[in-house]
Amino acid sequence: MDENEIICACMGTTVRDIMDAVENGAKTLEEVQAATQAGTVCGACLPELEALIEKLANK
Repeated sequence: MDENEIICACMGTTVRDIMDAVENGAKTLEEVQAATQAGTVCGACLPELEALIEKLANK
């Protein structure tokens, strides 16, 4: 997994940003959105964002 890959183009949120949010206790989409603002503009990244959160939360 490329930690520098942009997940949310609108906010410039990377995989690493999402990983950091999950490592700091964000477990739901809403919590990750609050921490990173990812998925809060156009929503195009939501399916990929949700899949990444699920994958990270189940590690």
